[in-house]
Amino acid sequence: MTDPNIVTELDSDGVLLARIDMPGRAMNVFSRALMDSLEHLIERVAQDPAVRALVISSGKSAFLAGADLEMIRSFTELARSGETAALHELFGHLGRLFRSLELLPKPVVAAINGLALGGGLELCMACHARVVADDATIQLGLPEVKLGLLPGAGGTQRLPRLVGIEQGLRMLLSGEPISPAQALQSGLVDALVPPSQLIAVARQRALNAVALAPWDRNGARFSEQPFDFRDPAQAQEQIRAALGLSEQLLQHYPAYRAIISCVVGGWQLPMSEGGEHEMRIFVELMRDPVAGNMVRSLFLNRQRAAKAGLFKPDSVLNQGDDALLPRLRRVYARAQAQHCTEEQCLLAISLAAVQAWHENQVPEPELADAVVVSEGLHPAYTGGPFSYAVARGMDELQSHARQAAVHDAALFALPAALTRFLKQAMAVPA
Repeated sequence: MTDPNIVTELDSDGVLLARIDMPGRAMNVFSRALMDSLEHLIERVAQDPAVRALVISSGKSAFLAGADLEMIRSFTELARSGETAALHELFGHLGRLFRSLELLPKPVVAAINGLALGGGLELCMACHARVVADDATIQLGLPEVKLGLLPGAGGTQRLPRLVGIEQGLRMLLSGEPISPAQALQSGLVDALVPPSQLIAVARQRALNAVALAPWDRNGARFSEQPFDFRDPAQAQEQIRAALGLSEQLLQHYPAYRAIISCVVGGWQLPMSEGGEHEMRIFVELMRDPVAGNMVRSLFLNRQRAAKAGLFKPDSVLNQGDDALLPRLRRVYARAQAQHCTEEQCLLAISLAAVQAWHENQVPEPELADAVVVSEGLHPAYTGGPFSYAVARGMDELQSHARQAAVHDAALFALPAALTRFLKQAMAVPA
């Protein structure tokens, strides 16, 4: 049966070439449909005696770029009220698929022809070997921390074991990608070859590879030096200091501590148990409002705002002195001049944003949040000034505004439309 997302071809040596090529998309991304396709592929390889080995590549210029937008949106919504066991089952499906792929008794080789980010790189790391095209434009990385998330399909477990604990943590906690040459040097991939030879080399490697991941070998152990994981709290502090992570960063962005906890707590566990440990932390992180705020403002609503032209200099948010962005810049400068605290600055900007909404200067607050965050006028962890107001609620906003008014009464005056805005915002799902 032909699969709509993965095109396969079995050669005379028994190597099955599977090219991921999702129809109607410029890039491959993990969706529920692609996960179903991958599951069917794994079943075929396991059951078909004619298949001796598997090579996974892409039919597009990129290998695979993370997760589907709509799937992420649904995950953030489900995390608000879903039962823990149900969330664990749903969110952990991809990680379990990767583990099934890794445990196949037949060699699996990733032929990485283009960028592999997020779940794309996690898929590659679950293969028994990785061959990448020698193309400096290719990026390999796990950028989830930049969205307030963690790579929850085994990324926190496999990456540090492949490249070493220190570099693995740096990649996980910076979210920055590396080049194919750097990937070869670090041990993330096994070979760097000319693009024209990628599939041929991957096929040959698949015929000669051993269907066993390094962490599944008897007695496998990995060094945690220069850190000491015997005391998790001490390990957190060692990692924070070594990587230059500020206390403020850890306080406002829970993904950093969550990633460190995944690595430290899973380090001595077998891979299957390490994956379960990672998923427990992933579910709790998804429940944290910061994760939802960042996913919406930096990813979901940012894309919608860009399509609506709200990042352009002549957008409704930018044109004229009363437009949202010029107004918020003035408020921020005024709050700074009054030596307001960081929290007071956030409050002043939020109140000014609601006033702009009242004056019909903000057609869609959720999209304006994404633009304001991008402009650096509100930090990503808040989700933006409108999300900030909704999260605080009327009572907290009133209390904090009253205290802050000693700096500048006009700056912290509650907009007349604040109650109406909060009622409307609460009635519409983010």
